[in-house]
Amino acid sequence: MPSGGARPGAGRPRKALGENLLEGNPGKRPIKVLKFQGEEQPKPDKPKSKKPEIPSYLDIVAKEGGDMLPAASEIYKTLSEWIAKAGCTDFVAPNLVEDFALLRRGYLETEYMNKRMGRIAGGKRSPYVGMAIDYLKASMSVFNTIWNAVARNCEEPLEGKGGFLEALANRGY
Repeated sequence: MPSGGARPGAGRPRKALGENLLEGNPGKRPIKVLKFQGEEQPKPDKPKSKKPEIPSYLDIVAKEGGDMLPAASEIYKTLSEWIAKAGCTDFVAPNLVEDFALLRRGYLETEYMNKRMGRIAGGKRSPYVGMAIDYLKASMSVFNTIWNAVARNCEEPLEGKGGFLEALANRGY
């Protein structure tokens, strides 16, 4: 029985831009760089980085935790700086960074409520436990999308996938 042909995304994954540049492009094929219509593209040797503007609505959503938890705008700023340092601001949509900041703040708020009210209330699991799991899954899904764009288009090797997450942990959030 026929299999139906090639599947999208099947086969060996492409090497990241940074790896090709480090190895001297052994295949001698042109290095693939993302191109957008109507925009001047950064050259592989000189990435351009813009300072992102922090949306004002990020801090409106914060309810629980007050000053104990980092604001969504602070998380947004940290992630945006990390992306800019990698030279990939043109390859990551700003709404992904906003989504990650909001989801991470939501996760921290639910964990704050778990500590305040307890994970088990009246013999049942607290509803905040399930909410925390959902926020964590969603935030990691968004971060993996961001990571894929940065890893494939960054010219210099990054210290690892957990580099940004380690920075978050070192700051206490």
